[in-house]
Amino acid sequence: MGELAAELMALFADGFWRTARVARARRRLAAGRPVRIPCSARAAGPGARGDYVGGLLRIAPGAPAAAFTARGRARVVLAAGGTFHDPEPDTWYDQDWAATAYRPPGAEHPVHLQVDSRYLPLLHAALTAPGAAKAG
Repeated sequence: MGELAAELMALFADGFWRTARVARARRRLAAGRPVRIPCSARAAGPGARGDYVGGLLRIAPGAPAAAFTARGRARVVLAAGGTFHDPEPDTWYDQDWAATAYRPPGAEHPVHLQVDSRYLPLLHAALTAPGAAKAG
């Protein structure tokens, strides 16, 4: 019985913690300060490896680009003003970490991003229109 209580306590604490982190990111962007969003990414297209790499998506309000950084990997710059596409079909079972495809302007292939679903509106605002995240 104690194990069940511990599992439930961890579940509720995690939800509260993530909600507080999302609210903090929104406040920082509204104040004109940069944020780091925990994120996984993978490239699409020929020659791209199929696994997600965990890292951080760095967003600055009004910036023309966001940057995905991960340890031991090259920095990936995502130009703002692109389009988002439907989530990948193989992630239907994991609703907390939504995967979406973002195609930067002028890019031939999209980059698949996987973030906590609470960060998705913030991510859409920051990448579709530079400066929109600051207002939101």
